[in-house]
Amino acid sequence: MKQAIFLRARATLCGAAFAAALTASAGSSFAAVPPKAGPMIVQPATTMEQAVKDGARIFAQDSFGTKQTWVPNGAFNSHLMSCAACHTSGGLTEGVTPSGARLPSLIGAASNYPKFKAKKHAVYTLERQIVHCVRAGIMGQPPGYDSAEMVDLVVYLTALSKGAAMGHQMPAVAH
Repeated sequence: MKQAIFLRARATLCGAAFAAALTASAGSSFAAVPPKAGPMIVQPATTMEQAVKDGARIFAQDSFGTKQTWVPNGAFNSHLMSCAACHTSGGLTEGVTPSGARLPSLIGAASNYPKFKAKKHAVYTLERQIVHCVRAGIMGQPPGYDSAEMVDLVVYLTALSKGAAMGHQMPAVAH
């Protein structure tokens, strides 16, 4: 079931309900100061809309077991790190790392994967990039590649790329 949801999200990215779920998630889940992060228990989503909502919630609130903290703008105390620590407004706007480095909006980001990273001489999938961000940025334990949590994060990030040209980073293939 979760495999089918993942494949549909990456392959089709269509449907008014999908856009509505993203809008609903963005409208209700992203306050200026996100709720405190912590460990989450994620059940496999049963619909695409649910996967987008769950992914948005994981993005905003899951600490992935880290002990690292940050103080959001407008907050009086620290929160455990989450994706929202750097990718503000659910990734809908430009973000800033706790060290001050600027991060681009995540709108359209999923369309950049898979991506060849010359320094690593490796191809990074969206899942591999999520694992990297959780380990290096949040300093937490990343979700498993086939976990419900990873599927929901990928579906959410892919929803942010709806309408973006997929494969634009790939070289042309001679026929």
